[in-house]
Amino acid sequence: MTDEIANTARLMKVAEAVVDELDRQGVAEALASLGFDPMEMAKAVIKAAEGDVIPFPGPRH
Repeated sequence: MTDEIANTARLMKVAEAVVDELDRQGVAEALASLGFDPMEMAKAVIKAAEGDVIPFPGPRH
């Protein structure tokens, strides 16, 4: 259970950093209105930090 709590805390911390950075850049509200999910980006950031290859999905049609 401790690992699950630590992983959740890490995910929340990274998601908060993503949102803070998007807000700093002035695009948080625009992305939120488009349905942007910061949790998915946070998960990808964590995977990349662990050395996993993250495929870029490209533009959505």
